[in-house]
Amino acid sequence: MDTNTKEITANYHTHTYRCKHAIGDVIDYAAKASEKNLKVLGITDHSPFPDRRWSEARMDMDDLDDYDQSIITARKAYPNLKILKSMECDWAEEYKNFYTEEFIDKRNYDYLIGSLHFFRYKGEWIFAFSQDAGGKIREYADALIKMIESDIFDFIAHPDLFALSTLKWDKDAVKASIEICEAAKKFKIPLEINGYGFQRPLVETYEGIRSPYPVDAFWEIASDYGIEVICSSDAHMPDDVIKSIDRCNDLAKKKNLSFAHLEFMKE
Repeated sequence: MDTNTKEITANYHTHTYRCKHAIGDVIDYAAKASEKNLKVLGITDHSPFPDRRWSEARMDMDDLDDYDQSIITARKAYPNLKILKSMECDWAEEYKNFYTEEFIDKRNYDYLIGSLHFFRYKGEWIFAFSQDAGGKIREYADALIKMIESDIFDFIAHPDLFALSTLKWDKDAVKASIEICEAAKKFKIPLEINGYGFQRPLVETYEGIRSPYPVDAFWEIASDYGIEVICSSDAHMPDDVIKSIDRCNDLAKKKNLSFAHLEFMKE
């Protein structure tokens, strides 16, 4: 498909106020999505954990029923918009059963996004957006690969997030990118080109000034492996429901990447 003329009809990555760092509820995003002529809107807030881990930036378990109901309400209000119910799930091995039992078996979610905001380094949890993540590409990649290998997620959000703290695209960055793409190809899991990265402050690197992510060099490698992609806005406010998806599409075209066509994506 020619992404240069690709109409934006869907966004599969959207947050609500419940995650404590976004604004708006499902009905607000649905209103904007309808205004922008979207056909499909995926609601994918940050998943809660039974032990309240990292609760400062995600919903609480007590929010789940209300979250589900807010999607039902929006579906009734906008019957011509296909609103999908999902979660963006951080990875830790001990939560694998929780994700499948709570979101797939019990609540019948349409899909799950795998996402790595935290990873372990020498027994400590490192926040991938922090400067502490710099120089820890190996640990980030290992965790992301384990997430892919769990085979419970439908696609992986911002897989090149490690580039935010990687100011030199060296052999370690290349090796990590190759191994991530090899795992995605093996398990046939699409990777997301994330529009929210385009909205973040530019970073100055050894190779010049660029967006923290998405990073051309990573997606060049993804192209070599024939990885399928999903372009999303990762909206944190209703006005951003399609923001930067066009830039993600342009990057996909530039790198000759194919768009994923998963079952839940049918309009």
